[in-house]
Amino acid sequence: MQEREFTLPVERCPICGATGTFHVTGRISEIPYFGEILSTLVNCTACKFRHADVMCLGERKPVRYEFTISSDKDMMVRVVKSSTGTVKIPQLGVKINPGPASEGYVSNVEGVLNRIETALTLAMREIEPKKRVRAERLLKTLQAIRDGKLKAKLIILDPSGNSTIVDERAKKRGLTRRELATLKTWSATPPKRR
Repeated sequence: MQEREFTLPVERCPICGATGTFHVTGRISEIPYFGEILSTLVNCTACKFRHADVMCLGERKPVRYEFTISSDKDMMVRVVKSSTGTVKIPQLGVKINPGPASEGYVSNVEGVLNRIETALTLAMREIEPKKRVRAERLLKTLQAIRDGKLKAKLIILDPSGNSTIVDERAKKRGLTRRELATLKTWSATPPKRR
């Protein structure tokens, strides 16, 4: 299938109200063994609002993917994470829950590790020395995983089913009710108080 790109005309930014600065672009792509996906980016050049997402164009069930990173070659394994996906790497003690600003992306294992490294590096600027030592240890562990010297599991849990790890070694299964109940998902409407 040939990739298709599109741009939607939007006159005003719904965030700041500026005229002619809000852009919506998208791309429809085929991911092998997964199907068609829609990647979208909305942004405003005036207020700097930005949001990206990835979604499957077919109906999907809640899913859990698990992939064992065991060599430096695994850095190239393709990863699709939707805005509703939770990313876990137990060996690092990392769990990334989606929130109101969560974005979807199409990347690879190295890209996921780079995002974690960037978040850790930013957090290190603000933390006390004792916690900084732990963060530095995590960065070294992250590099050992990247170099293929340490095995680690990359797990993605997605209640929308719009995430995947594209490799024949990736284990896929549906989410259990317990997993669904414990996933932190963000909703635009707050829960009603009783």
